[in-house]
Amino acid sequence: MIVTLNDTTAGKIVSALIEAHRGIGGSSALVHTLITICDSAHYDSVLADAVEAAREHPARVLMVVHTRGRSSKLDAEIQAGETTPGDVIVLRMSGEIAAHPDSVVLPLLLPDSPVIAWWPHNAPDDMAEDPIGRFATRRISDSASAPDPCAALRRRAEHMAPGDSDLCWARITRWRALAAAALDQHPGLVHSARVEADPHNGPTSLLTAWLAERLGVPVERFDADGPGGIVSLSLTTAAGDIEIRRTDGRSAVYRIPGEPARGVALERRSIAEAMAEELRRLDPDPVQGEAMEALAKGLGQKRPAHSTKARADEEQEHSSEDTGKAPEEDADKTEEPAR
Repeated sequence: MIVTLNDTTAGKIVSALIEAHRGIGGSSALVHTLITICDSAHYDSVLADAVEAAREHPARVLMVVHTRGRSSKLDAEIQAGETTPGDVIVLRMSGEIAAHPDSVVLPLLLPDSPVIAWWPHNAPDDMAEDPIGRFATRRISDSASAPDPCAALRRRAEHMAPGDSDLCWARITRWRALAAAALDQHPGLVHSARVEADPHNGPTSLLTAWLAERLGVPVERFDADGPGGIVSLSLTTAAGDIEIRRTDGRSAVYRIPGEPARGVALERRSIAEAMAEELRRLDPDPVQGEAMEALAKGLGQKRPAHSTKARADEEQEHSSEDTGKAPEEDADKTEEPAR
C-alpha cells in the first residue's frame, strides 16, 4: 500500500500510517527504526541501500530528504508492506521544518525499540549532538562519501561518542579477519606492519590505527598503485613476513612463512552489505571505539615520503605462483590479535 500526503503534518502522517496498517496488518515484527538523512540528489541510491539492509533486519525506514524549497513544507509518502517486510516513510522537507526534522520524526518511531540514524553523505562532525542523533541508539556515517575521506574519518574519530560508527569499519572486517587468522595459524611476535593503499582511501586509516592499537608496533602506510582501495597488508615477524595482497576486486593472495601462497576470497562490500553488518550490532562496539580513538591520536598514520610502486612491481614476480584455497571459516570470524 502506498499513501501520498502533500503539504502535510506529522500528526496526519501518523494517522495515515495507522490506517495503512489496518489494511495490511500491524508492525509488531519490526525490530528497529532506521532513519536515513539525505538530499534529493542521493535519494534513489540511499533508498535502495536502506531497503536492501532492511531485508535482513526488518525495520521502519524513515527517509528524511532535504529539498531546495525556501518555504516550510512537508510532503510524505508511506510504503507499507511494498518492498520490505516493514515500512518505508519518505519525508521530504524544506524551509523552516527542515531545520527541525526531529519534530516530524519523533512521533513516527517504533515504540520501545532501538533507533538507528544513518547519514550516507554529509554527516555532522558530532553526530551525538545532532537533533536526530540525540535520540538515536546508534549513529552511522560513511566518510567514504566525503570529498576527503581520510580527513572526514579523522573528524569522526575526534568527535566519537558511544553508539557512533562509520561504514569504514565494516569495509575492513575481512582484512581484520584475515590478519587475525594469519596470526592464529602462525603465532609469533610481530615487529612492525605496513599497509599499501590508495592515498585517499579512508578505511585504510582505520585499518592502520587498529593494527597500531592492537599490536602495539610501528605501522606504516604506503601509497600504492593497484586495484584500488587497500592493496596489501604485511606483518613482519622474526620468521618472515605475513602478507595479504589483493589481486582484484574479489580475491587476494595470502602468504605466511614456510607455506605456499594461497588464494583467499576478499570481495569488496557494497554499501548495503556494510550497513547490514552494522545493523547486526545495536550496542556500542568497544573494539571499533578503541580503533577510532587510536586514529584520533594519529596512531598508524605514518606515511613514508617514497612511493611503493617499485615494491608493487617486484611483487609481480609472485603472480605466477600456484595458489591453493585458504579456509573460509578463518576469514569469517575476526579474532583480535593479542596486544
